[in-house]
Amino acid sequence: MELSELLGSAARAKAVFAEVRAGRDPMRTLEPGLKQRLAKVSRAPDFAVEETSTATDGTTKLRIRLGDGARIETVLIPERARTTVCVSTQVGCIRGCGFCLTSTMGLLRNLSTEEILLQLVASRRVARTCALPNVRNVVFMGMGEPLDNRDEVGRALAILTDNEGHGVGARHVTVSTVAPTPAAVLNTSGWPGQLAWSLHAARPEVRKRLIPTARHSPRALLESFEARLSGARRPTLFVEIALIDGINDQPIDADAAADLFRGTKLEVRFNLLPMNPGNGLGFQTSPRASQMKRSLQAHGYFCSLRRPRGRDEHAACGQLVIQP
Repeated sequence: MELSELLGSAARAKAVFAEVRAGRDPMRTLEPGLKQRLAKVSRAPDFAVEETSTATDGTTKLRIRLGDGARIETVLIPERARTTVCVSTQVGCIRGCGFCLTSTMGLLRNLSTEEILLQLVASRRVARTCALPNVRNVVFMGMGEPLDNRDEVGRALAILTDNEGHGVGARHVTVSTVAPTPAAVLNTSGWPGQLAWSLHAARPEVRKRLIPTARHSPRALLESFEARLSGARRPTLFVEIALIDGINDQPIDADAAADLFRGTKLEVRFNLLPMNPGNGLGFQTSPRASQMKRSLQAHGYFCSLRRPRGRDEHAACGQLVIQP
């Protein structure tokens, strides 16, 4: 609505977003006078792709400089028919996950709605330039905890999934969270897209070791997800576990995860990922991922084993970090 009013018509606004979705410069569709008007009132922050690196599997990482000099990382993950963009929501993170390099930064600040969305704009341009498949999926799994930046993330999601905005279908958007508190989970009510819970361990003492800021039991957090998703036509919860050698990859861990969700009305879908190596944080990647998958399947759960992407360029989960 704001862009339509600014440009004088809904048609012009739609044309601008069409160019953005195609990874092209939207200003090229505007007359000189409208360009000047838009430039005067634009709230777009200073934002530049400072460095681009591509792993051997095609995963591409963008290092982005923000207006205040802070830097974040965004990752493009190409598949045969689509590209997934992994966006960041904060500069750093305060959650302290012991296997994630982002945690070593601490939290510098939240990203604004515009800074979150501009990662998608930049990614679409890179995808176009590098002849990658069209960007179809957006996952909030980069630097930061999305629920610690609820207001800006919520606004970004609304614009992201608006058919007259960025036009990404809600079923192609996933927000990943450690679930800081039950209230934080409940406060995502109305958000479009899927929720993924970074559980990592169903045994409370193990989860506390991996996520030192965890203050609530897995059971209490599960109840908040059940309440949050209760009105959905097909309530589905994706559950993520980064598998770490000798820590959360034993038969007792599979049994605990199965017991946690036993009796829930949610459709639970486990996503397993062997912890990405090379973070120097004292943990080792698990060699027992396949056994863990079979154990959860034997308990009757859907379980997928994710293929690591971008490891050799430090673009994989848990490897995103800006060194001081």
